[in-house]
Amino acid sequence: MTTIVIGADSGVGLEVAKSYGQHGQKIILVSRDQKKLNAATKELRKEHIAAANYACDVNDFAGTDKMIQELIMRDGKINNLVFNVGNKHLDNALSSTVGLIGDIFETNVLSAINAAKSFIESTNPNLPRSIIFTGGGAGIRPSDKASTLSLTKAALRSYAYTLHKEVATDDIFVGLVTIQGIIGSSDKMTPDKVAQTYWNLLEKRDQVEAFYPEHVSHSEFE
Repeated sequence: MTTIVIGADSGVGLEVAKSYGQHGQKIILVSRDQKKLNAATKELRKEHIAAANYACDVNDFAGTDKMIQELIMRDGKINNLVFNVGNKHLDNALSSTVGLIGDIFETNVLSAINAAKSFIESTNPNLPRSIIFTGGGAGIRPSDKASTLSLTKAALRSYAYTLHKEVATDDIFVGLVTIQGIIGSSDKMTPDKVAQTYWNLLEKRDQVEAFYPEHVSHSEFE
């Protein structure tokens, strides 16, 4: 079976790809930067993980649709999608223009919706499939230091829950990993430790949302 990881040339996305690969999945890495993709693909192959890549900007919705269709033509056993794209621009409720907020919403929410719908419509319905999105603590505890990030992560969280219910009877698992902290800010928040949550969520399939770390009482921006 094969997993597409979008937003996977470094950090959490790359570590998620490694985790899935270590569990026997073939991996297709997707991001905008071909050079970084090539380096990341080489890194996976050094760890004996079958890997390929595809350069794509997910804000180009037609391009994303084309990518998924082309990848399925190459490998009909694609059954998992991890969507790990996000613009982490920091602002308050008044500092960003409506145009900028719209651009960020397109990246953080609409591109995720488009990729998910394209994946569902194009992949083999006879395979057990999954889609896991990367969420953020700001979607639960809005921060005045990250107003647009908060609202977009809240919107993505809402979509993940509604999509989960919509496709459950089609043997498609939809989940959300909510990262409640800043990557690299502590030993606990290293990409490899965060990444394990994705496979655990997929393997158990018993809840929509998994939190990492599990117990947090305040915003990561405080």
